[in-house]
Amino acid sequence: MVLPLLMALALGTFTGGTAYFRKISIVDAVREGARYGASLPVPTAGGYASWEASVKSRVAQASGGELESASVCAKLVNANGGSDCGVTDPPGAAAETTVRLVKVSASKNATIEFFFYTKTSALSGKVAARFERDLG
Repeated sequence: MVLPLLMALALGTFTGGTAYFRKISIVDAVREGARYGASLPVPTAGGYASWEASVKSRVAQASGGELESASVCAKLVNANGGSDCGVTDPPGAAAETTVRLVKVSASKNATIEFFFYTKTSALSGKVAARFERDLG
């Protein structure tokens, strides 16, 4: 009688721990992608599309297989109070008109199971970083 409860508890602990590990992997990968994008020059051939593809690829690589490039959003924008990629500007960024921001976000669904209870939730990571390269 106790064995099913212990097995359900073990399953919940295992799937919850796996989901938490995935969340950490996604957040770390997005942070790494934002750092990479902040120092990556925008190429003259291909421009922003090539830059975005490079950042997305970096996030996918850094995630350890948790993410694909298609599930990553990367934008290089002016600080104007917008929420590109679902990431809002940091407080005070809009006051500096010359500030460029790298915004990176990604998400993936995870399932947590506990006995007869199953919950699917979105694990996501969002980062805004200051672009550190000259555009000229």
